[in-house]
Amino acid sequence: MLSILIVDDHLEEREGITFLIEELGFPLQLHVAENGRKALQCLEQHAIDILFTDVRMPIMDGLQLTKEALRLYPKLKVILFSGFAEFEYAKTALSLGVSDYLLKPIHIDAFQSTLEKVIRDVTNLRQEEAASQKKQSYARKHVLFSLMNGIGNPSPYSELSIGLPSHYHRMMLLELDKNFFEHAGAEFEDFLLDQLDAPADYLNLNACQSLLLFPEQPQPSQHTNATLAQRLHNSILEAYGVNCYLAMTEGVTPIQDLAQLLPPLEELMEYRFFLPDTYIFDAENDLYFTEQMNPDHTDSYLVDQIRHNLREGDLFSLRTNTEILYQKYVRQVQFSQLYVKYMFATIYQEIMMHVAPKSEMELQSAVESLYKAEDLRDMKDIIVEGIVQLEQQQPEHVPALNRDVEAVKQYIDAHFADDLSLELLAAKVYLSPHYLSSIFKKQTGCGLNKYMKNVRMQKAKDMLTNTHLKISQICTAVGYHNISYFCQNFRDFYGHTPEKYRQFNQKSPEQREEQHAFVASP
Repeated sequence: MLSILIVDDHLEEREGITFLIEELGFPLQLHVAENGRKALQCLEQHAIDILFTDVRMPIMDGLQLTKEALRLYPKLKVILFSGFAEFEYAKTALSLGVSDYLLKPIHIDAFQSTLEKVIRDVTNLRQEEAASQKKQSYARKHVLFSLMNGIGNPSPYSELSIGLPSHYHRMMLLELDKNFFEHAGAEFEDFLLDQLDAPADYLNLNACQSLLLFPEQPQPSQHTNATLAQRLHNSILEAYGVNCYLAMTEGVTPIQDLAQLLPPLEELMEYRFFLPDTYIFDAENDLYFTEQMNPDHTDSYLVDQIRHNLREGDLFSLRTNTEILYQKYVRQVQFSQLYVKYMFATIYQEIMMHVAPKSEMELQSAVESLYKAEDLRDMKDIIVEGIVQLEQQQPEHVPALNRDVEAVKQYIDAHFADDLSLELLAAKVYLSPHYLSSIFKKQTGCGLNKYMKNVRMQKAKDMLTNTHLKISQICTAVGYHNISYFCQNFRDFYGHTPEKYRQFNQKSPEQREEQHAFVASP
């Protein structure tokens, strides 16, 4: 509802105008003030759309009030009324930017038409501003999405005044259940941003991942990364009934380098595979495993997992399970040093069995160095050195890995309209879901979710360009169930809604060039 402030030093005038507004049925929230000074106080305390003020008043007259009010709020609509029909008042009022000027006594018809015109002007201005902000938000998300995918340059878009910062200070990756965002609806973004105590840019990456980007350095009064993440997790769980996993990092990052921050966050998120009951992963804290150690992670279980990782060549899991074992013993003085050294020697020998052959003497020397280690960190360093040697020779297995990755890519390309999942794709190549995810990203530089989205967006673009299918039909044909979510993804990906994209590509090359020049102009 729009609001109006009525200013007059005569009570009967204020009451008469108030009565008239109510009698004519104008949907306005009413505020009144008896002089210019009190009117300014009201303007500072309330969002006012229309100022209706007398000219002749004590303390501060209507012209002075108008000048101060428009200095505070340049888009404020002002209607002056006065019993003095001098031309100078009207001329001064127009020079200040007053919308209309009415004479006392007020005629009902003139009052009604004037107020209707001003309300119409305010409403149109609001709609234009909302459309402009919406367009700016779309452009902002498209640029951020392009930058996160390592394409595009922010400099041309700064000329469009979309308000992107030059740096970000914090980044938070949110991961939820499969296809959560396709069903959660657009209101999830508003819900999430309402939970924050600092401005942030929100970007949906795919059906289960989104990003929060914080352009300002956190203030002492604001939540720390960990407490904010915990609060977001709890709020999402309460509102949507699902667990949200959060990986976060802090540090100044130029906007053009955003793509470099996502892979480390995704690596942090990989730990949820091993710690399903841990929901927050911070790049500043490497002691995830001491917080909620799984009671099933016995020594024999971990050694079996490490053997399995070695057989599959899953070096990420190998490093993680080794880290779990290390964290199990760190600062735990109740364990026998000899037993711990025996466990690490066993793991080292398992690793060395998969490294290029070593002489018995070399292996024995390395095992002895483990037993001679003065603390747990030294033993961990020896294990890590063995894993590094394993990584250096892994290219021998690349052809087989390439075949699996290519098979998955071909399956996605052929079945992009199906309900695809990591588990289904892993079963097609007889690999564990986690290992497939790991090797796919290593071989392609692109996560499975991102690859599936890229394929579906490309297919949608082709259908929009080369067919006359309805948008709803294309949505289903490329594997989306929610048309609003499909349109949102397409707009973030290509910078236009599907309908706008189709209209643009149906124009002649000359028309497209002319439209592009118009859109790109500041």
